[in-house]
Amino acid sequence: MTKLRALLGTTALVGAGLLVALPAPSHAATVSPGGALDLTLTGFARFRAHGGDLDNARLDRTIGGGLDFSNDTEVHVLARGRHDATGIEYGGTVEFEADTNSTLNTDETWLFIRSGFGEFRFGDEDGPVDNSWVGGNVVAAGTGGIDGSIIDTIATGVVKPFNSGDSTKIRYYTPTFGGFSAGVSYTPQVGSDGQDLATKASNTGGGTIGPSSRPFDDSVEGALVYNGAFGGVSILASVVGGICDSNLTEDDCQNVGGGASIGLWGFKLAAGYFTQKLGDTEKDVVNAGIGAGLGPVNLSVTYGAVIDSENLTSASGVAVDEPQNLVFSADVGLMPGLVLAGDVGWFDNDASGNLPGSLNDDGYQAVMRLGLAF
Repeated sequence: MTKLRALLGTTALVGAGLLVALPAPSHAATVSPGGALDLTLTGFARFRAHGGDLDNARLDRTIGGGLDFSNDTEVHVLARGRHDATGIEYGGTVEFEADTNSTLNTDETWLFIRSGFGEFRFGDEDGPVDNSWVGGNVVAAGTGGIDGSIIDTIATGVVKPFNSGDSTKIRYYTPTFGGFSAGVSYTPQVGSDGQDLATKASNTGGGTIGPSSRPFDDSVEGALVYNGAFGGVSILASVVGGICDSNLTEDDCQNVGGGASIGLWGFKLAAGYFTQKLGDTEKDVVNAGIGAGLGPVNLSVTYGAVIDSENLTSASGVAVDEPQNLVFSADVGLMPGLVLAGDVGWFDNDASGNLPGSLNDDGYQAVMRLGLAF
């Protein structure tokens, strides 16, 4: 199971030809069995250099725009077992956040049970909308293009519909029949992770977590996925959607979308569309991408745009209309497990109101990443 000064401007242009998404580790470290389960230790360590008009992209003048460095490090522990009498597979995954400034001890933690009936997961894990979305981002090289690191964030998301993220949930996927599979999940409290027993937020702001930090609850997500090939053409497609209770208004919230990716003659093409309503905010989004491999180098161009919106604002509260993000990406494997990747992007947030401070609503961003998968 599987994102400046003169110095940065020069670095970004050079890095654009050498930029990366980490490949699956070729050899994960195996820990000796503990009890009845086999344990595997894996993860990644990433060093990033980034800069550009980051404050303009997020419409937040408190964010720096010069050259800066950051880390992204996780250690994953996988416990796996199989019950011989029934053939049922079971286990769990714990993903530890390992950056020195991290305020979270883990990212995702979940248990699973898998057999001929499909797979159940219990815990902090993505729902089907996030897990099964297919759009322009799925063919991206580099750190992930419009869904990568640092420069994927603009005034509003243009990659996939809003979803429950890693909030604690139950998720189920059917077995695959003729290339088709389906998934569904239920999340009682979005934004409630691990042992958080927060009282449900109300439309008037009641509860220990208010609407500003948890805009919706009682999230039900679903997905229908197809993965197959015809005459040498690989096809991956999905339709995803969800409903929830809005904590912003009396109305429910919902989203629906779909997309497809095809592989042909060494090229990968993908596109997606979704529409969503959350409170009194609505938006329709399209995205697309093309990718190709040239020997050890992977290249891609990905694009996402809001094509229609109502009452849309950035996280900092600036009104926007039809934001868009265009990202050029590349990556190259240097040694086993070691990859250099990067992205250079142009954005236009199409701000429809007065901008705070000296912000502009368009500009460019760049990121380079040296990543080690283990």
